Amino acid sequence: MSRAVGLVSMVLATVLMGCVEENPALSPTTTVSASPVPEAAVALVNETTVKVRWKPSPSEQLPAFKEYYLVLVEMATQRVVRRLSVAERRPEYLIELSGLKQGTLYGLDIWVRFKDNTLSTAPRTLLFAPAVTYTEIAGQPIRLYEQDAQGQPNGLNFSLGGMPALLTQAFAAQWDLCFEIVDGQASIGSPRGSRAYVGDGKPLRPGTGRRTLVGSTVIRDVSSLEDVWVSAPLDSSAGKLDTVMLPIPERLPSGKGLAFFLMRVDTTWAKVFIKPGPDGRLVQGEAPQRYVELHLSYQPAKAIPSALPYRSDRTPVRRERQSWMD
Repeated sequence: MSRAVGLVSMVLATVLMGCVEENPALSPTTTVSASPVPEAAVALVNETTVKVRWKPSPSEQLPAFKEYYLVLVEMATQRVVRRLSVAERRPEYLIELSGLKQGTLYGLDIWVRFKDNTLSTAPRTLLFAPAVTYTEIAGQPIRLYEQDAQGQPNGLNFSLGGMPALLTQAFAAQWDLCFEIVDGQASIGSPRGSRAYVGDGKPLRPGTGRRTLVGSTVIRDVSSLEDVWVSAPLDSSAGKLDTVMLPIPERLPSGKGLAFFLMRVDTTWAKVFIKPGPDGRLVQGEAPQRYVELHLSYQPAKAIPSALPYRSDRTPVRRERQSWMD
């Protein structure tokens, strides 16, 4: 895991976004009734970096429109980390925030600012906390094998000794996630919901195995975890949470991968990306050595989903934000 590097720095996404001005002067005396940014989302890059994108506000059509004004705040301390402005107009805006601290909750307000230096009546606000990403473990791909693959890992623990660990059936009681193929159907998910590993004479007795909650929402046609954009709290983005195994298609028509969300029994959250092979197959290899290759995004801080938007019924920070412009 890399170490956070101080204050947040903003990196320009030159293909999609125009000029970014750091620490612009702002002294609003009034606010203007105007349409806020209609849509915004966050994607995780690693434990110190996130990407943020948003759609243009209808207010761009107003002659008085000047730019977007962004305020980044560390939520626990209410400390303003950075103020930025984005002036050049684009069909979609994309910025990258780096130098963040893993497990720290941040708030980002995206305001519309006008030529007289006034702001829109409300911003579009996102909350997010950077999470650790893993594309390999100990220099090797993260692969889970079917139940008949002798000596190969069939499950994993997201935080065994502070790191993800690939585990064989002898350690099934410590699995947070497992992979199986039953009656020709490949599945991945909660050990508690497994058919291959739970039962008499199997590694887990009925009613045992970790109660990992797997979301019913499956995000298809993504090439990496960076393509998994979140614009709602993970407890709703994930869909229905249950101790289930998700079926895995042999391949998607696009040849790309898929991703899903889960919550461990200790309330830490993860995103899982199933990486396709060179031929586009999601389940790779041949029986009895078939496997899935995974990339993981894990938030070791408890009860902090890795990306979620502001909701006034959950995070009472709106009043404090009145002083952020000072």
